[in-house]
Amino acid sequence: MIAFAYGTTGELIKLAPVLRRLEDRGAPLLRLCTAQQAGQILPMLSDFGLSAPDVWLGHGYRGEDLERPRHIPRWLGEVSVNFARHRRKLASQIRSGEGRPLVVVHGDTMTTVLGAVIGQLLRVPVAHIEAGMRSGDWRNPFPEELNRKLAARLTRIHFAPGPGSVANLTAERVRGEIIDTAHNTISDNLGDIPAELPPGIDVPAEPFGLVSLHRQELLYNEDGLRAVLQVLRESADRGVRLLFVDHPITAAAVESAGLSSLFDGERLVRIPRQRYFHFLSLLKKSVFLVTDSGGSQEECAFMGHPCLIHRTATEHATGLGGSVVLSRGDLATVREFLDDPERLRSEPIRLPESPSDRIVRCLEERGFLPERERALSAHTGNDAAGGSSVADEATSEHIEQ
Repeated sequence: MIAFAYGTTGELIKLAPVLRRLEDRGAPLLRLCTAQQAGQILPMLSDFGLSAPDVWLGHGYRGEDLERPRHIPRWLGEVSVNFARHRRKLASQIRSGEGRPLVVVHGDTMTTVLGAVIGQLLRVPVAHIEAGMRSGDWRNPFPEELNRKLAARLTRIHFAPGPGSVANLTAERVRGEIIDTAHNTISDNLGDIPAELPPGIDVPAEPFGLVSLHRQELLYNEDGLRAVLQVLRESADRGVRLLFVDHPITAAAVESAGLSSLFDGERLVRIPRQRYFHFLSLLKKSVFLVTDSGGSQEECAFMGHPCLIHRTATEHATGLGGSVVLSRGDLATVREFLDDPERLRSEPIRLPESPSDRIVRCLEERGFLPERERALSAHTGNDAAGGSSVADEATSEHIEQ
């Protein structure tokens, strides 16, 4: 059986295409959720049409998303205690049914490392999707760069999204097998962007830009946050209107720094945090994006959409030198981008093969999946008996705090 460990929306967004392919073929799966972002997991699973977690190892911080470093110890303790309590049962489950046991993790979060540790403790191999990405600076992004390196030491199957990631892993002499998926699995979501715009938002009829800033290294730097917001306000006053996504952690930082007056409701407009596909529909309608999100960088790169990444460093190489510009924290680069983002627009990237298809095929070839025809037959039987879904949350094993 294959166990997937996840706890954030970023992980789910990139795991979803793989999970969807496996669920469609009726593969036996064990879904372990740490719920770093406790309030967003079930809505996102519903948006993707995916099944609910089988085991909840955590519930964020008192049922809410982890948004402060002080929230981490309580959450980490809960995950550790729940895993220890259910370790024997999980060890039995993951070895049940056809196919070799495997734990799959994704990306660069605390859950990535925890999932890899769980694989070690259960004595089964670990596969890491989006492995090998490096910024070259352990401080940026922090702690993500360190999480990736630690996960690499615990992984035996490294699904690397391109030759640069393969080269990084090779240079680090990681153990196990390195498999080049050529691109990131997030590309497999972009064919599902809905045409309709999200409800409840007054989307401008004229061209508009989109802003989504939520990384802690910016939000905890009051001077840096004030400086970039002032540049954005100046640009909006003389040019394209900006819609600013109000992530809860971002809104709290703006209020704490006393920067609410920079938003006038006309040129620099705050809008609520959006569900994933609603955000993509807004992104597609916009003329550019200013963000600090690596996932959004990848999406814009595949779409050929002008994008400024306001970070000191990024481990995501996709799109750089094309439709994506890295500011490196330099406000002059931010201004230059805002003056003429359209010059960066490029043709969408066309992939010869789906990265998610390649991952599933590799899992099958290595014996982690049962024969496809047999799995589909078993899946049909399970459907007739009534299967688990996000809507039927009670069917999953819900480990309480």
